[in-house]
Amino acid sequence: MSKLNGAVRRAVQIAAGVAAAGALTISGAGLASAASPPVTPSPGGDNIWPVVNLDRCGGPIQISRDTVPGRTDLLGVTLTPTGNFGASSECVAPVKLEWVNGIAPFGHAVTVTVDRPGPSRVDIPIGAGASLLTVQTLGVPAFGTSQYVWMQQ
Repeated sequence: MSKLNGAVRRAVQIAAGVAAAGALTISGAGLASAASPPVTPSPGGDNIWPVVNLDRCGGPIQISRDTVPGRTDLLGVTLTPTGNFGASSECVAPVKLEWVNGIAPFGHAVTVTVDRPGPSRVDIPIGAGASLLTVQTLGVPAFGTSQYVWMQQ
């Protein structure tokens, strides 16, 4: 059974590498880019879109990713409200960042509360190589993002 699990894990790693290589081709990002790591496209773009209370708490939260200088294992994720959603205590957006990588226990998560205008940033220890990063809200219906991220060693 452990040989099968190892084979499945290896197949997932290969698929993630192919997806990340495809992202490099699609995005046109070079391997030497230090500002923003290459990511695969997400159907919803780089935004979290609320689906309720649109009259009072509408507008997306924009997601941006960048590397942390000198730390190839850290990914900086910035959450910036572009409307009322996440921009005040009345329209709080509890955001969960989850990533899956080759570091046991493989699934990791951190939560940040977006409740003020301007960017909120969190640095996550995503590790080098390909990882699947999902950003979504907790308890507030919204469309999130999910994409593969390639971190250079």
